[in-house]
Amino acid sequence: MKSGTNWLGSLLSSHETISVVGEFHWDEVVSTFNNNLKQLPIYRGESAKENARIIFERMIRQTVEGYAEPNATLIGERTPTTIIPIPIRNVPHISIRRDGRDVLVSRVFHLYNNPQTTRLFDRIPEMKITLQKFQSDPWHFQKHPEDLLCHQELVRDSIRFWTEHLDRDELAVSLYPKLKIKFVRYEDLHRNIRDERKKLFEFLDVDPGKASKIQGHLKPGFKKERPSEFLRKGSVGDWTNYFTEQNKAWFKEYAGKHLIQYGYETSFDW
Repeated sequence: MKSGTNWLGSLLSSHETISVVGEFHWDEVVSTFNNNLKQLPIYRGESAKENARIIFERMIRQTVEGYAEPNATLIGERTPTTIIPIPIRNVPHISIRRDGRDVLVSRVFHLYNNPQTTRLFDRIPEMKITLQKFQSDPWHFQKHPEDLLCHQELVRDSIRFWTEHLDRDELAVSLYPKLKIKFVRYEDLHRNIRDERKKLFEFLDVDPGKASKIQGHLKPGFKKERPSEFLRKGSVGDWTNYFTEQNKAWFKEYAGKHLIQYGYETSFDW
């Protein structure tokens, strides 16, 4: 979430044979299904489990195909979730990674734009005051950047969201070594979108020459910031505009090692 999944889906769909459709959020459904396979007596025996799995995966395929472009031969969806639980086995997976500090800023803007999607505003009454300021003036955080990340529980919740995602995708790699997975960095797409898109097409075994030009909404970021929009800014390093020294200390405490592990910093000295 807030790492460029919409953009990545559009880039993939710019190929004439690929159609990446919306977010189906199979994760909760698949988790429940997996638990049922393990626990319910009716699924006793490997053949019963495998038969149920085949039927279940067929349903997922047919559902997604129903939303895809009719001429597409490679179809996918772009739910911003972890690789596991896996909805369909033995298919390619692409996971996009982004600097957790930018994810934090982008996610907090998203929550203030969509307060109904989180219980944080009930758990942190002070956030309602900040919300009122933002709703009265969409540019409030640009004028008062120290207000965006002033609530520690909000920051901690968002950082945990980021680190757990990274950890679960690393777990997927170890659990399923034969699964075809490609990781792409948001920052690399910004820096060299043509080469990175070409690598994605090669990973999916399609001809890069059959893709449309990178223009319009396919280009990185936006010319003007739109604080009240779902696609707000799409930039690299926006966190530097909002982080206070306290925010830096919180992030180092909760996820400083992840920044180093994934190459966003070389030490805690930032």
